[in-house]
Amino acid sequence: MRTRSLVCILFLLAVCTVIVPPALSDPTDAAGWYAAGQSLTAAGNYTQALQAYQQAIVLDPGNAEAWNGVADVFNRANKYTSDPLATLKLALDASNKSLALNASSPSAWINRGQILYNIGYYYQSQLKDQATANTYYQMQLDAFSQAISIDPDNAEAWFNKGYALCGMGRCTEGVAAFQKVETLDPEYPYLQLNLAQAEKLAAGETPFYVQYAAEIVMAAIAIAAAALWYIAVRKKY
Repeated sequence: MRTRSLVCILFLLAVCTVIVPPALSDPTDAAGWYAAGQSLTAAGNYTQALQAYQQAIVLDPGNAEAWNGVADVFNRANKYTSDPLATLKLALDASNKSLALNASSPSAWINRGQILYNIGYYYQSQLKDQATANTYYQMQLDAFSQAISIDPDNAEAWFNKGYALCGMGRCTEGVAAFQKVETLDPEYPYLQLNLAQAEKLAAGETPFYVQYAAEIVMAAIAIAAAALWYIAVRKKY
């Protein structure tokens, strides 16, 4: 069944992808095929990219980066197929293989987190299954946290973690993650936009009496002072 799904997905990718013949002669080693896969992925030629990564794996079955490339292609291409969830599950399978070969790659964990987010969002938006979606969202957050544990200064991992936290309704923590990105890479794409939105949403998470604690205390003091003055005046007359 999985083989039939894969054939169908590959056919649809071939139909939906604009095919541009790669401007290179066939590589002779796994590294060359992997580089070709990266270029083709960046160009949006997912069918050819998948073929390039698979050829790299044929030449080097233990190539964790090539397996991560396969995962990335399936993740990006899911919306072009008739069965996005099946495509995303293929992406997750490839991610599992990549991490089984090299669990110390931050980029592989980030890619996994993005795949898990897309699966969770599909369950939430298409299948209306919030409980399953939440499970995938938590796994997504764990993947980004794992990337950070490997490389604490990875701005991409921190950015994705901030995005994940806000999506889970934890924008106060999300703000802290985005602020960490700001210290690591102030020019990170869309950082300021996401940070501003996270701060706005985080303000809504804070109870009114906490958010405006200082103002409430000052108002209470003013009221108390006014009351004492009024009592004093009344006694005088």
